[in-house]
Amino acid sequence: MSDAFDYIVIGSGSAGSLMANRLSADPANRVALIEAGPSDRKWPVNIKTAMPVGNIFLLPHEKYNWKQSLAGNSAVHNRQINFPRGKLFGGCSAINGGVYIRGQMADYDAWADAGNRGWSYSDVLPAFKSVENYAGPDRAWHGKGGELDVQKPKSWNPIASAIVDAAAQAGHHRNDDFAGVRQDGFGRYDLNQRNGTRLSSARAFLHPALGRGNLTVLDETLVRRILFDRGRAVGLEIEKDGARRTVSARREIILCAGATNSPQLLMLSGIGPQDHLKDMGIDLVHHLPGVGQHLQDHPTVHVAMENPSAESYAISAKALPRILASPLKYLTNRTGMLASNVAECGGFLCTDGSGRPDIQITFLVGLKIDARAIPRRHGYMALIQLLRPKSAGSVRLASNRPEDKPVIDPNFFADPYDMKTLIAGFREARRIFAQPALAAMTGAEIEPGAQYQSDAEIDAALRKIVNTAYHPTGTCKMGPDSDPMAVVDGRLRVRGVAGLRVVDASVMPEIISGNTSAPTMMIAERAARFILEDAHQSNIAA
Repeated sequence: MSDAFDYIVIGSGSAGSLMANRLSADPANRVALIEAGPSDRKWPVNIKTAMPVGNIFLLPHEKYNWKQSLAGNSAVHNRQINFPRGKLFGGCSAINGGVYIRGQMADYDAWADAGNRGWSYSDVLPAFKSVENYAGPDRAWHGKGGELDVQKPKSWNPIASAIVDAAAQAGHHRNDDFAGVRQDGFGRYDLNQRNGTRLSSARAFLHPALGRGNLTVLDETLVRRILFDRGRAVGLEIEKDGARRTVSARREIILCAGATNSPQLLMLSGIGPQDHLKDMGIDLVHHLPGVGQHLQDHPTVHVAMENPSAESYAISAKALPRILASPLKYLTNRTGMLASNVAECGGFLCTDGSGRPDIQITFLVGLKIDARAIPRRHGYMALIQLLRPKSAGSVRLASNRPEDKPVIDPNFFADPYDMKTLIAGFREARRIFAQPALAAMTGAEIEPGAQYQSDAEIDAALRKIVNTAYHPTGTCKMGPDSDPMAVVDGRLRVRGVAGLRVVDASVMPEIISGNTSAPTMMIAERAARFILEDAHQSNIAA
């Protein structure tokens, strides 16, 4: 096998699987896709990634999960917070909640207003539509016929129905399509599922391309560094089963490793803040101070409630008949608890009177005491997520060894706005849970506990339980020439070097107001077009 390719894609997550599909669609392109984790087509991983609830069987294992952690600051009592990242075909789309959210029109318009020409909502909408296969009614903002199925869950827990009713009783708009004109309100989430099966980016985009003779996929292969020659990315040093070798790229290398691993690999390769690289003993290729900076995520707190009537998902004597029936239900018609993504409903609300939602609440029809285990106590939860935090953190190297996990500092609550807005969202979640629609299903507040009532008490309680929505962005952010912290330009080319792009959530100049998987696929769809357009122009010039 030749080790020379036209394009090399690093990472098979939400962006990388789509990128590999699009670049290899032309049989004249020799494409390599390199993934540190295993294939999702082998037994038993194929079963675990097919079931929407199957992520609980993947998360405990370092083989499928990078098992990174957040270095919490004093504002959260210096807690180390688990930060799972997918390490297999599909990346995080193989282990996440499968929720399809695009964000707000205003998010993308703000990108364009900040100098990122061509990234307004009207610019990105065609890319969202082109990859989508929407199961709902025909609407101008949805696509039909794309590879990514978007549909409501086949199974819906009665608690989810009651929660949506309770939100309406609390005065919120009922919303059945968060990609539409209005994002505010509450309803059932659209999911990336196909007939009750999780549709990761690998299933949607990579699997159909695996039979192409011009696509080479190297799984369980670690990229140690990107290689440069006279300011151009020309190849990679990779390692599989302890053996190292190099592969070369004639045209481009596309880095799709995610918002923590992409900046890590850039810095390991000599692209990043020169002082930090010097401290790590890494030779500088190009000084880019923004690499690893501007980390944004959605800080998330929760309210957990008892469910004495036992409709929620848990292992208990009351639930035993439902548990025993669940495998047959799933095998015969893809329904039942195994078909649930647990995060079946949710919505968006505004706390500051502007009319633009600043809080997302995702409701879980079970207790997420440990994301890696099925709960044994009946209850349900509200995850209150701050959509546009003003605090920003960083990703830095722990050493010059690619085997060592990066140091991820979320810098929680550096700006007082973040806690103030979360407290407002927390109070509204409590108010929704107190509505009549949920009265027959609800017991006491489990966590943080009803004894926390004043703003000061709630503030103290939330610092002990704050987590994230696992939506890291911004660490290789896109920006105009005038932005000294911009890592990539508007066509996602790494500044200061040739032949290298970053294509994943790390390029977002500001975090999206919602789940980040679908926007990352949109970014990849647009980037693939940029790459093919640039290659066409290069061929003409030659």
